[in-house]
Amino acid sequence: MAKSQESEDFKQVVEKIVFDEEELEELKITIRNFTEGKIQAKELKQKLIQNRGRMVKDFSNFLSFCVDRIRNDDKASEVPKVAINNQSNQINIRLQQELIERNELLKDVANKVNRIVSKKKKINY
Repeated sequence: MAKSQESEDFKQVVEKIVFDEEELEELKITIRNFTEGKIQAKELKQKLIQNRGRMVKDFSNFLSFCVDRIRNDDKASEVPKVAINNQSNQINIRLQQELIERNELLKDVANKVNRIVSKKKKINY
């Protein structure tokens, strides 16, 4: 559900960038003035270019915001990954230590069993 809300928010921002009410009203007046011959084509073109330039600037700012947000989300998710890796490393070290201790214990037990077997053989002969 969060993804659909993000998608809806994204659509609303894009809509606000493209359809700026005040700017559209100014553009409407400029077009009317051009059709009535009150202004030259050059002025209409300038107004359209200003409009498009503002859109590009607003889209650029919005996309920069989105990229920064994604980067921050990635950094926030890296912290738990580092913690998990550290925890995993600690567990591995502890398991290796336990394995070494058990191997030493098995060697001691094996030596004792060998001594007992050797003594048994000497007694039986």
